[in-house]
Amino acid sequence: MFSVVTPATVARSYRFGPCAIMAVIALVAGCAAGVLVAASVADAMRDYRATHHQVAAQVVEEKAIVAQVSWQDEAGVEHTGQVRAPLDRVSGTRVRIWLDRQGRPAPRPFGPVEIVFGFLIAGTVAGGVTWSALWQVRSLAHWWVARKAVKDLDARWRDYARS
Repeated sequence: MFSVVTPATVARSYRFGPCAIMAVIALVAGCAAGVLVAASVADAMRDYRATHHQVAAQVVEEKAIVAQVSWQDEAGVEHTGQVRAPLDRVSGTRVRIWLDRQGRPAPRPFGPVEIVFGFLIAGTVAGGVTWSALWQVRSLAHWWVARKAVKDLDARWRDYARS
């Protein structure tokens, strides 16, 4: 059995379809958005680490969500405060906590896992939004061409009916 080769089948076999082009554009947009978010979060973490510091603290009392801890500042003054409870610590153990410039307990900065997660989420959302926008543009173009063809066909039919 053989197949008929026409210019239309040759041209079609060597070109990318609109869906493949849209997928490439969406992938590029997703990667670009992910890189921008990761760079932004990394810069924010550098700023956070410049304004916050870690100290060793003693867990005084643990509750379900928070733990009461005590620590000493550079001058040797004893402080106490509440921080999110460390999951693997019990009362009486030492932990590392983050403090802000005023010496108040602060949440820990994002780590590499959170930065990569932000990259993936931002990339996926941006890629999906780009794909959706391109699909809507493509659908609008198809609708416009179909509407124009129907209008032209209607005009020709009316001309035919008159003659």
